[in-house]
Amino acid sequence: MRPKMKIILVISLVLNIVLIFSTFMISDWKKGALIEAAASSLFKNDNNMDPYLKKKKQKNITIYTKYYQTKKNIFDSYQHRPNEIIFLGDSMTDYYEWGESFRNERIINRGISGDTTFGVLNRIDEVIQAQPKKLFIMIGINDMLAQQELDTIETNYKEIVNTIRKQSPETNVYIQSVLPVNQKLHGNYVQNDAIYLFNRRLETLASLHDIPFINLYPKFLENGQLNPDLTYDGLHLNGKGYKIWKETVNAYVKQ
Repeated sequence: MRPKMKIILVISLVLNIVLIFSTFMISDWKKGALIEAAASSLFKNDNNMDPYLKKKKQKNITIYTKYYQTKKNIFDSYQHRPNEIIFLGDSMTDYYEWGESFRNERIINRGISGDTTFGVLNRIDEVIQAQPKKLFIMIGINDMLAQQELDTIETNYKEIVNTIRKQSPETNVYIQSVLPVNQKLHGNYVQNDAIYLFNRRLETLASLHDIPFINLYPKFLENGQLNPDLTYDGLHLNGKGYKIWKETVNAYVKQ
């Protein structure tokens, strides 16, 4: 066989192998995508969810991520100083540089992205150990995103407040409202009506315990939604949004 013919045969063989392999991979990818889409659809619609899976979904709120475990472990190893000011919450708190923004090294961040009222209860001992001068709390949006009942979230919140009041009685506690979301940017995973109702419950809770309630909700609202100029994804704040938050709590931090 001529060398030229051998080269052509080798090239043809290689191309056939690549074609067969590509077809297999594309088919496998499509299969995986369909499975993922079906699973996603199932978990977005509770009415179509198997009762066991629905129960498991509700319990997943207490299955903490590696990020949560890592942050909690770091916090637990921290040596506290007198007169600290703590910001406690989820990603809304976690994403901002509170101490740097206020130019105060006594202000420390105890936000953990993805955290819930369950998660805060699980790590509240470390906050109490600090016996902080002031404690600013914002938590609850992830509970609502996980479709927890407002009664359950409120019960957890009450336990958080009661625990702090009993074990760190000299701490000045501040309850901050949950912020609205922008459903056009973030989707219909949680309704602002539900957030508003939950904030009313928080306001009542604060009043019962003689705790200042910082109502941030209306400051971020535009046409019934989180102002799109203050967010990049409809849920979390951008720099402009955090500036408003800081300006709102500034008097409480410095008083």
